[in-house]
Amino acid sequence: MKTHLGSLLQEAASLGSGDRPKLLRNVAAHFARTGLRATTLSMLANVAGIPESILYARFGSKERLFREAVKHNIDARLRLLEARTLAANYESETIAVERIAEATVTVCVDEAVSSILTSWALLEDHDYAANLYRNEIGTVEFVWNRALAERFGDSTSRRILSIQLVPYAVSACLAYGFWLAALRHNADGAAAMAQGFVAGIGQTASAILSGRAKPGYDRPRHGGIPGEDGIEGMPALSLLDVRKDD
Repeated sequence: MKTHLGSLLQEAASLGSGDRPKLLRNVAAHFARTGLRATTLSMLANVAGIPESILYARFGSKERLFREAVKHNIDARLRLLEARTLAANYESETIAVERIAEATVTVCVDEAVSSILTSWALLEDHDYAANLYRNEIGTVEFVWNRALAERFGDSTSRRILSIQLVPYAVSACLAYGFWLAALRHNADGAAAMAQGFVAGIGQTASAILSGRAKPGYDRPRHGGIPGEDGIEGMPALSLLDVRKDD
């Protein structure tokens, strides 16, 4: 005789792997609007289009579902950034830096993978989200370096940028992108606002390569994590201060 619990578990297991990404996208969009604490499991079940009992049997709690949605959101954002950087054509190192920087900023406000959900997580589930955000910074650095290496090989200029610019520019771009997402800018608005920002990063890259300047700042404290002492350096342009050599 099939018990009620057994029926719930069977129905929960019937949510195939193909349904999971769609479910996580749907609940992520809801969490991005209301955060974790203001969201109930019944709201999420309604968004997902399945009974609350099934959602509970599958995830156990809204907190666990929130964490899975946040991780899925970050993974999807990183895949989108990787696709955009690998598809682009770069005529020079400086242009490459500007275009990769623009992609890093604007992907944060892309509706499908908006970083606003990660911002909510940093506020409401900080210990868990902080580790994910640190990993995101590291992965974005890898994406930058791979895109530059595939276009410019093991050139001296590429190695200089990887050491002297990329770690700082990545932290600045993510901080700026998260800031734009928190202000609810759409992709078009963010792209327009990012022009001056990425031009400044390009100028810094050019100055570093010409030997006329070097970065005059340290990596943001705590790995540049929003929510720890605020988002440093907003507007983020100030993170790319260039100090001329004497």
